[in-house]
Amino acid sequence: MVTSVSSSSSGSNASYMQSSGASGPTVSTSTSSTASTPTSSTTSSTAAANITNTLGAGSGIDTKSLAANLVAAERAPQEAAINKNITKSQNLVTGLGGITSVLTSVQTAFSALKDTQSYNNITATNSQPNAFYAAADNTAVAGNHAVRVTSLAQPQRTLSTSTFSGPDATVNTSAMTLTIAAGSGSKALTGGTISLAAGATPATVVAAINQANLGVSAYLMNTGSAYQVMMTGPQGAANSFSISSSDSTSLAFNSTALQAAGDATLTVDGVSITSSSNTIKDAIGGVTLTVSALTDTGSDAVISLQNDTSKVTKNIQSLVTAYNDAISGIKELMNPSSTLATYGATLVGNSTARSMQEALRGLVTAPSNTPTADGLYSSLMDIGITLDAHGVLTIDAAKLSTAVNGNFNDVVQLMTGNQNQLSQYDTATPSGIAGEANRTLTSLLSPTGILATESANANTQIQKYKDDLTALGDRMTRLLARYTKQFAAMDSMVGQTKSTQTGLTSSFAGLMAMYTNK
Repeated sequence: MVTSVSSSSSGSNASYMQSSGASGPTVSTSTSSTASTPTSSTTSSTAAANITNTLGAGSGIDTKSLAANLVAAERAPQEAAINKNITKSQNLVTGLGGITSVLTSVQTAFSALKDTQSYNNITATNSQPNAFYAAADNTAVAGNHAVRVTSLAQPQRTLSTSTFSGPDATVNTSAMTLTIAAGSGSKALTGGTISLAAGATPATVVAAINQANLGVSAYLMNTGSAYQVMMTGPQGAANSFSISSSDSTSLAFNSTALQAAGDATLTVDGVSITSSSNTIKDAIGGVTLTVSALTDTGSDAVISLQNDTSKVTKNIQSLVTAYNDAISGIKELMNPSSTLATYGATLVGNSTARSMQEALRGLVTAPSNTPTADGLYSSLMDIGITLDAHGVLTIDAAKLSTAVNGNFNDVVQLMTGNQNQLSQYDTATPSGIAGEANRTLTSLLSPTGILATESANANTQIQKYKDDLTALGDRMTRLLARYTKQFAAMDSMVGQTKSTQTGLTSSFAGLMAMYTNK
């Protein structure tokens, strides 16, 4: 049964509509007796939909915001913890990358000092530079050598006895041949026959000789009064040749060479040297001589081969710079107050960073495994490289100069163990301070070393944390949906209760008015 009570008041119009399944009566009130009460089914359906679909309409609470805020409050600490872990792992990767970079620089510096060939920077000086040029490679050994040049290598030159008025003059009226025979023992000449058609000119004769590739060459010589054909062979006494013509009345050559083929002859440290070329290699080990004239009569030229210590000194200075930069860089990585961009304060309290500091310090303070026999040089300190009170490497320039200029071979032994291109897998052979340091750094920087391994693990952990963020987002989305559904149901119940309360209040007010005639 549905009871309807109508009363008038000065308040605004309101309509409350409840279906027959509701727990309380449906009450309609109006402020004016002339106002029509909406009773159509369309109006009732619209009002019901508004109550159902608009969260908070019943309770007066913004349940959407409430649900979102509750989810945000639950999400925030978990998300913050995960992001903190991501940042920490990213800092670890960045810091390890910084250590890798500075250690690579130190390894490059040690690599320049680990092989004996790196020290063989020999300069050659010559007391008679007009006679020859001496160039030393990194296999040369310091020392002095006496050189006397007594002859130069030269090619045979043979001139035609036939002369011509010009390059286009006619040489022959009928076909003819030229025969070139190589001398005994010749290595550069093949010899052979050249065919010339009738009407050949001096220019075409020269072209035919050159195109035959028999080891000789030809050119036209203008003597001022006529043109003659000059034949030239390779340098060296063995490369003599002869030339004959099938028509000597048209073209003939001197039977005696204008210049005979000859070898270069030298005396090097009292030893006779013969060469078919004016470029002589290894008459002195690691030295190439290019002779261009005879030495002064009755005297030797003196070649002085000396170690260029400037390169070694420069490489040692580069090592000191790389080491100091590395130590400074790692300190910035570990400094919580660092202002260094990108890398600063990324490894605060990190044990790996501390161990890298100790490893670097050990590389420059450890004694050499190849000290000199006299005990003069056994560590970097002995050649003027020391750590100061702040852990910075310094160079005593005077002491270093004395070592590299006065005891060069001892310095090489100290640094390299007199080894050259020693395999990094050979850990048994002593390889000096630089060689051992290079081995250690190669291990630390390898793809399986501690730096690469920790960096890979950190990157793996970062991805796991990102997966955790994704999973957290999914959980929070489901939680928001659940809260929204629960609060909607609660809001609907509150709305229904308030509607019942309002209806009852209105009904009681109407009854009281009837009984009191008010």
